Amino acid sequence: MNTQNFKEQFFSQIYEENIEKIYRFALFKTNSETLSQDLTAETFSKLWAQICKGVEIKNPSGFLYKILRNLLIDHYRCKEKGAISLDDMNFVIDSKKGVEDTISENDDLDKVKVALASLKDPYRQIISLYYIEQESMSEVAKSVGKSEGTTRVMLHRGMKKLKRHLEA
Repeated sequence: MNTQNFKEQFFSQIYEENIEKIYRFALFKTNSETLSQDLTAETFSKLWAQICKGVEIKNPSGFLYKILRNLLIDHYRCKEKGAISLDDMNFVIDSKKGVEDTISENDDLDKVKVALASLKDPYRQIISLYYIEQESMSEVAKSVGKSEGTTRVMLHRGMKKLKRHLEA
């Protein structure tokens, strides 16, 4: 097997294992399907560029999250203030629920998002990976580059801070 085929297979394996998680994380952070798709594509494009350069990637999942976080930071730094895209608006209403129920659920979700945004990034990231992405504690620890014990403590502390913010 030549080097190019190996690189393609390595990339394909990483892509299949992580595409849904990376997209969900981007969607959670942006609340925009279009932007999430763009950021996900750019994340994997940057991964491919690094693989082609011959960069050794020991923790592909952590590497992808790092790329995505950096892309999100760049996006929000460059974003025009006050401009809202229709793609960014979330007006999905479940026909089985009334408008009031949908508004109430969206309000609750907004409160959780605001509370999460108030946390420091390490806590927010660990909570997102564990509860939203439903990764195991060992996967979360690898993604954030900490031991499992430290990650568990940070998750516990982050949840306490989140709870306090929601109760305030």
